[in-house]
Amino acid sequence: MTSAVRTLLSEALLWLSVFIIALTAFFFLDDRIGSFMDKNSQNGSQVSQQEGERSFLSNTQKTSLQEEEAVEGRVTLQAGRSGHFEVKAFINENSVNLLTDTGATYVVLTWEDAENLDLTDQLKFTAEARTANGVSRVAPIILDSIEVGDIIVHNVKAFVAQEGKLSSSLLGMSFIGRLSSFKMSGRELILEQ
Repeated sequence: MTSAVRTLLSEALLWLSVFIIALTAFFFLDDRIGSFMDKNSQNGSQVSQQEGERSFLSNTQKTSLQEEEAVEGRVTLQAGRSGHFEVKAFINENSVNLLTDTGATYVVLTWEDAENLDLTDQLKFTAEARTANGVSRVAPIILDSIEVGDIIVHNVKAFVAQEGKLSSSLLGMSFIGRLSSFKMSGRELILEQ
């Protein structure tokens, strides 16, 4: 085998290793927050579903959805430049920008988004979540509703992250898993109720 062939094979193996490590890291980190929350919620973290403990918020005027196509009971999200599916949703009828994450077991709100929704008054940080930023405490809540296009899901289990511990709120499987279907096709994520 010539030295040029050896060099070429060596570089190919190096790039293949880098690709495998990056892919593994992506799936590992993407799934960690969801699996940790699921584990901790099963270990005794209870979410109260009593009507009196829910926060009901005043209506705000809804604006049109951006970068998504809505048909009755179906929403098609387009991936942004980063490859992520960002969506403008309405949580308890108030606008919130979310990052769609099928690897997250639950919907997770940043402290700042929860504060804007007036959900931070009686939070109890009884569970832990491991994220790329390390381990942080999270507070379980029930959201009255999440609306994406024509899709509305009521009584959605969610968590609120501690202040500064999460950079973007996540639309996880506690919402997506209650739909009739979701599928990725190229740079589109199709949600159907």
